[in-house]
Amino acid sequence: MKRLVLAMLVLTMLTGLIPAMAETIEFSTPALPGEKREELLKNPDRGLRLELYLSLGSGKYVPELFDAYGNLKDPSTARSAWEVLNIMMADYAPESPRVAQAYFYLTEYRNRDLDQTAFDNMNAYFQACREYGITLALRFVYIFNQGYDRRQDVVSLSQMMRHMEQLKPILEANRDCISFIQCGFFGEWGETSPNSQWVKAGNTGDIINGVVRMAPKDVPVTVRYTWIRDEAAAPLKARIGYHDDYIIGYPHAWATGGYWDTEEHQEFIRNSSKVLVEGEMPWGGQSPGGVDIWNVAKYLADRHFSVLSCYHSYREYGVHYNLYHARSTLVTPESLAEHGLPVPYEAWFRNGDGTAREANLFEYIQYFLGYHMQMDNARADIGEDKITLSLDMTNYGFAAPLLLKGLDAVLVDENGQIVASKSLGKLNKLLPGTHALQAEMDLPGEGNYRLGVRLYNAAGTGAKLANDLPFENGINFLGEIQ
Repeated sequence: MKRLVLAMLVLTMLTGLIPAMAETIEFSTPALPGEKREELLKNPDRGLRLELYLSLGSGKYVPELFDAYGNLKDPSTARSAWEVLNIMMADYAPESPRVAQAYFYLTEYRNRDLDQTAFDNMNAYFQACREYGITLALRFVYIFNQGYDRRQDVVSLSQMMRHMEQLKPILEANRDCISFIQCGFFGEWGETSPNSQWVKAGNTGDIINGVVRMAPKDVPVTVRYTWIRDEAAAPLKARIGYHDDYIIGYPHAWATGGYWDTEEHQEFIRNSSKVLVEGEMPWGGQSPGGVDIWNVAKYLADRHFSVLSCYHSYREYGVHYNLYHARSTLVTPESLAEHGLPVPYEAWFRNGDGTAREANLFEYIQYFLGYHMQMDNARADIGEDKITLSLDMTNYGFAAPLLLKGLDAVLVDENGQIVASKSLGKLNKLLPGTHALQAEMDLPGEGNYRLGVRLYNAAGTGAKLANDLPFENGINFLGEIQ
């Protein structure tokens, strides 16, 4: 079989016999220049997220179903959840969110089983999000807000568990639309308040165990507080991460783990590299002590955040807040290092012609939440019936790609079909830093093939690496072999 190569290695066999010949292709893997970096914002299951709402019974946008005191209103006065979804996706198109937190409200079913209307509304909403190419961070909720109408709170533990049982198959059927699931179910807004009736009754363990078992097996579950994770059954804890809903850049009792010098917060830090971490800043007007945006960025990096809300403390009803103001703070390799933040590769700060490209702190957060992968030193060693791809993969992001499904070496034929594929390693091992990876595949026979790397999520959506290489059908192509 003849194959084009860029270099050839002669392997000397210890036996002294005439050696077999192996071909080695060394591939060029240029870094993605600054003017092309926006291509990375389409990568799935990472970065900035939106906030959406669906009432399972009425199909309405939940915030418009309740008055300022949490009393239920006439559903006919509220817009449909789909109308607001369309508005939000258009409004936040410049931020390119690939994840949306979605509150699915069970309030209308607090004392009865879910019916076909609830299932139809969920399926329709999943389909709408599928068409937009976003995945959801789901939170199932009964209580809308503080000072709520007590009718929202009349749900027994047995009814809650029955709802989880009913939800399990529909979540399995729509796995491709789900990024992760927040614990939810109890407390105002599903924020799992320690003052809720279920905590006082000692039901926390039952609820978190139920949520994890309800979720598809490869979907992480996040909790608001470390003590909720501690209540979970030991075999389930590896699937449980955190959603910190009070990120302000300095210690606060409402942050996940509470104050930074507590054992609870140290537990959060210890676990953060191994489990999914995501969250939000408080609303713009609800951080009376102010926000230290540089420290927010460091907090996100040090605690390995994958996802952050751009609905909170960003631009709210026409007013710009802390996260938005981070656009006015320019960053350089020197300023990032000065603040103890990871410094990206040089090309992120430069255009392809070598000229400087301005970057700000908002963009830094936007691009480096979660994974941000770049490969180098890629080569293919080709034998008679095998091909071995070796490369270095550097993750410049804050976290391992925990929400994705796989990282594979692939061979693609002239018809665009993947004819060989092999995993390059476990995604949870790809923490920030450089990793040597290798995969061996069987050669499918004579022909022309393209060799590539595919990083993808449960829906099959591919992620572009931070290399200036062809990216087609979710595959980062290194080059051709014959």
